[in-house]
Amino acid sequence: MNDEIVQDSVIRETPYYEKLHATYRDSVNFTRYFTILKRITRRDPLIEKLEHNQGKELVYLGRRIFTLQDDFVSNYLKFLDDESNIDAWESFFERYSKHIFDIYQDFVSDKSANIVIFEIANRKLLRDIITRKLLTESIEKKALISERCGAVVNQLFNYIRNSLTRRAVVVDNVIIDSYEHIPFVPKGNHVETLRVLGPSFLKKGLPEQVFGAIMKSVVHQYYTDEMKKILEVINNLPSLSRKSLEDAFKSRFFFPDDKALTVIVETLQMRGRKLMVDVTEKKRGISERMQNIRRKISETTNIMSDSLISLAEDFSTEEAIENMVKRLHRTVIGNAYDLKILKWEYQECVEKENNLKEVVRYKPSDIGSLITRGEWDPYIMQVLHKAGKVDGDRLQLVLSDAINDIKNDQVAQQVMNKYRMPALLKEKYDHLQIMERYNVVVDEIIAPLVKCIMLEELVDYYPKLSDMVTAEGIRFLGEEAISGRVSMIEKDVNIVTSEAADGTANTARYKNMVSVLVYDVRGSTFMGAKLKNAEKESAIRNLFQESMLYVAEKYGGIPVKDTGDGGVIFFAKNHYDIKAEKTLLPEPGNMLSSLRCAIEMVQEAKLFVQRNIHRYQDWFREAEEREINFEGATYAKLPPTYQAIFQVGIGIASGHYPREVYLEKNAFGEHDLTGMLVREANLYSTVKAKGKSTVICDDATVYNTLLNVDRFSFLSEAGLRIDPVQLNIQQGLEYWIKQRITRKGFILDLHKIFVAKFGREMADTEKLKIVLDDNDIVIDESSDVQLDKVERTKLLFEIYTEAAR
Repeated sequence: MNDEIVQDSVIRETPYYEKLHATYRDSVNFTRYFTILKRITRRDPLIEKLEHNQGKELVYLGRRIFTLQDDFVSNYLKFLDDESNIDAWESFFERYSKHIFDIYQDFVSDKSANIVIFEIANRKLLRDIITRKLLTESIEKKALISERCGAVVNQLFNYIRNSLTRRAVVVDNVIIDSYEHIPFVPKGNHVETLRVLGPSFLKKGLPEQVFGAIMKSVVHQYYTDEMKKILEVINNLPSLSRKSLEDAFKSRFFFPDDKALTVIVETLQMRGRKLMVDVTEKKRGISERMQNIRRKISETTNIMSDSLISLAEDFSTEEAIENMVKRLHRTVIGNAYDLKILKWEYQECVEKENNLKEVVRYKPSDIGSLITRGEWDPYIMQVLHKAGKVDGDRLQLVLSDAINDIKNDQVAQQVMNKYRMPALLKEKYDHLQIMERYNVVVDEIIAPLVKCIMLEELVDYYPKLSDMVTAEGIRFLGEEAISGRVSMIEKDVNIVTSEAADGTANTARYKNMVSVLVYDVRGSTFMGAKLKNAEKESAIRNLFQESMLYVAEKYGGIPVKDTGDGGVIFFAKNHYDIKAEKTLLPEPGNMLSSLRCAIEMVQEAKLFVQRNIHRYQDWFREAEEREINFEGATYAKLPPTYQAIFQVGIGIASGHYPREVYLEKNAFGEHDLTGMLVREANLYSTVKAKGKSTVICDDATVYNTLLNVDRFSFLSEAGLRIDPVQLNIQQGLEYWIKQRITRKGFILDLHKIFVAKFGREMADTEKLKIVLDDNDIVIDESSDVQLDKVERTKLLFEIYTEAAR
């Protein structure tokens, strides 16, 4: 499969982009509202498009449209204040209609779903503008403007849709079934919305006050279906906490009574006790591992303490004692990092335990505080659960209270008089006719209103009226635009849609892996030639190896082999169990630790020279006393050949166990590795770069890391030179899109690790061959790396820090 398709698939499935997707496509509310929209609308291309994206439809309108729509609202409100100036209004509307039609036609690209999405986005924008301009107006004026404005807006968009049918098939069921049935109601709470819709209710034969009273009475009856779903969700939650419960309730329309809340509390207590058993068992296992490590530290410390005393009594050289201290230091540090990881895991268990204890103590009132109640929920409940079978006696009580609210409204009283029935002792109304009218209002006003609300909840336009969009939001919008998942983009923004946008790859295989790290000491041959003293060479190499092993164990690496001028390190999730001889079966996980280890090994190699530079005169005195005086030398003043003595080449290859690498005990009873990953990592470690250490890894390592880190950026020529927060949304989009398209790698922001395609700068010709001893790496024009010896093709990356570059 094409490398670009794989890489784009990985990018889209990283935790970072999943978090952005959940935020800006509003995944929780999308699930809530989309489920309702599917239930109350006919099948439609728009529904299919929304379902495909699994989140809000993102629309970039551009500033020109904002200006046009603001002018439209201002001019129409001015006309309503003085309708004698109709010529000015008609002249403006003619110009406005032409401009909006031209933009509409340009943006939708002849796609039916886009025609409808663009209309919804514009209607939402118009509603926001009208809401802002009518904020201080009376309910009566809002009702009048809503009625009149709705007629004009419907006329405009009907004309545009009908005109565009010549170029594309327009399926506009959702528009016809929603917006064209109701006034253009400004945003407000549900009580205010009812009052604005009052004239429409009267036309259907029911006063707004009566409808509101019935709605208030019946809305709390319909929790039974949701109750079953809520209990099922609770019983399947992998962990219980306030947040997990809020997320469970947030996506539901749920109005439980006291009895239902009690049942939920009992279900939570049962689930909580079961999960508590699992957490307690996990804590016990972690605690045992920690005790074993502490015991190991104590035993090692005692043994080495005796050895140090022996070395001190039989003192010959300082280096023997230094080496022993370094081994003690490395052992303790390695175990300390294992303890640190286990303490984190233990703390996670403690937090889960605390959350469970909190949840099992919940009272019904605590559950009630977690349940989301939106302003529009009562309307939605009416549409989902039509109240056709309300008890007659109960309805009479509801009506008696509502009649008091309309005693000063003669029109409303006249309407209700039609339903009055003869009664001996008190007023009585024909509850069947009233409920019939009630259901007509629900079908013909409330249902279209709910559809409008749902459509506008599922479509989000940019820029916002406030022009406040975070850098994260701009970045996500840019990524989605490149991938072809933003409906319309202002033509002034230069979008280059990725050719791989429509392709998908299986990225699950990169999620959990094991890694092999091989490091090679560059100047070991040169050092041996200059020293001409095998004993001294061995002592220096051991000193250097101690530094490398200290870093490896710090990041959970398992030292497998000392090659004399390098070594082999293995990375697996359960490294402490393998080192403790509890198992030989590695567990796959996040391989970020191998990259962090490699970066620090490079830094440690340079620090090793700086720390020991005062010894160079002693180490190399016999060979160099007439060529160079090392006394008082600094690293920068060392000749390149001496700087390179302790530079390292590091190769990292990641894959799956046991197909690509196998851990076993060799004939000497020591850990040993075999398999393709070992050979490949060894090959990468032999890549040389003039004057510096190198870290080369394969694509599997990079993709595994991206799929496990919380944040990353794109490494490009434009990288980090501009602060996107200081840019407006159009400039920010152009910046992020350019960075994404021209990327040559990635930046792991939280760890300051840079990942660049290997050979990018060198591969100017169609094919570049790098000869490494008896192995060849061939880089073709697509940056694929062909490994002749193992007959595999991989994409290689170079890892470095900003300072190292």
